Amino acid sequence: MQLDRRKQALLQTIVATYVERAEPVGSHYLALQESLGVRSATIRNELAEMTDLGYLRQPHTSAGRVPSDLGYRYYVDHLMTWERLSPSGARAIRGVQKISAGDLEQLLIQTCRVLSSLTRYTSVAAPPASAEPVIGQVYLVQVAPQRLLAVVVLKNGQVIHRFCEVTRGLTPAEVTRLSNTLDEHLRDLAGSQVAQTSIRVAEQPAHEEILKALVAAIGRGVADEDDDLYVEGASHMLEQPEFREVDRVEPLVRFLEERKTAYEAMQQLIHQQNLTVSIGQENPHQALREVSLVAARYAAGQEMFGWVGVLGPTRMRYEEAVQAVQYAAKTLSETLTRLSSE
Repeated sequence: MQLDRRKQALLQTIVATYVERAEPVGSHYLALQESLGVRSATIRNELAEMTDLGYLRQPHTSAGRVPSDLGYRYYVDHLMTWERLSPSGARAIRGVQKISAGDLEQLLIQTCRVLSSLTRYTSVAAPPASAEPVIGQVYLVQVAPQRLLAVVVLKNGQVIHRFCEVTRGLTPAEVTRLSNTLDEHLRDLAGSQVAQTSIRVAEQPAHEEILKALVAAIGRGVADEDDDLYVEGASHMLEQPEFREVDRVEPLVRFLEERKTAYEAMQQLIHQQNLTVSIGQENPHQALREVSLVAARYAAGQEMFGWVGVLGPTRMRYEEAVQAVQYAAKTLSETLTRLSSE
């Protein structure tokens, strides 16, 4: 439903005031706002009507109003101003490119940390994914005589590390041969093909059991990495008045700790949208019903996409969150494009 100009002005003022003060907004306060130019009695009537329409809530009978999820949705869709990120915020996000040194995991972690610092909300990010991850390179590092570290570089830029214990000590020359054999057989394979790969080594049959164990470890690593999720600044939720009660914040913290569940729930919300603003009860997962998610997709090549975003209370500074998240996604796309061409 389209609100008339007076109701829009009231909703905009109520959202801005409630976001700032975290307290219900009363008609007396609104009547003092010269920019509205509306009498107190008229404001009371308008607030009652907007409450009946579902755009506002009244926490207590004698209290003022607060925006409902529907009110926030109307604000985001029709009233929010779209501005550029501040120069200092842009510099902070762009600075991540220098310290990441091309490591996708560090790039996402540091981007999340900067986003969380800028917005004071919890930040989340998912690495780029295509239909299925594809192996670009495999090599082994010997960390002990009977312990190897398999390093797998996926073509989307992710790096997977998996340890593997072997039954006997290996010489450096043997480790090199095993590393070359793995890379030769696994390079360019899709994730689902790894577990089905059997490597025969006629000249070194003793290595076959070691290679079998390494292939199994790498296969599990690729499968786990496909739905990874990076989370930074979860403690910022505790700074919000809405979540000072432990029983309100605990479900969200538990949800974020279950990375696979959290990834799948947010992936479903984002789907193929370039920008997602999902508010409160719009979220299908129970743990997200009292928060809003602002997320944007970034590109890594022509067919692979990841996303980055922030989670905060529905009483969110949506303009700032959208500005920061969109700029972070844009910077990630530019960085990954540049790295892929080097």
